[in-house]
Amino acid sequence: MARLPLVDPDGESTNESARRVLNAVRAGAGRDYNVFRPVANHPALLEALASFSASAYYLNSLPPTQRELAYLTASVVNECHY
Repeated sequence: MARLPLVDPDGESTNESARRVLNAVRAGAGRDYNVFRPVANHPALLEALASFSASAYYLNSLPPTQRELAYLTASVVNECHY
C-alpha cells in the first residue's frame, strides 16, 4: 500500500497542473508511470521531475541502444536486480 496517495490523472479532484503533466507523460510514454503519481500531490515538484526525466532520458545525445546500455550498467553497478 502506498504511503502517499497515488493521484489519478483522470480524477475529478486532481489539481489541473498535475493533471496536465500526468497526461503529458501518459501521451509521451503511452502509459502511466506510478513513480509520477505520488509526486503529483505536489504539482510544482511533479513539473520539475517530469522536466528532469525528459532531459535525462530522452533529450540527450545518446542513441537509444547506448542509452539502454547506460541504464543497465548503472543497475548492475548499484545491484538493482529488477
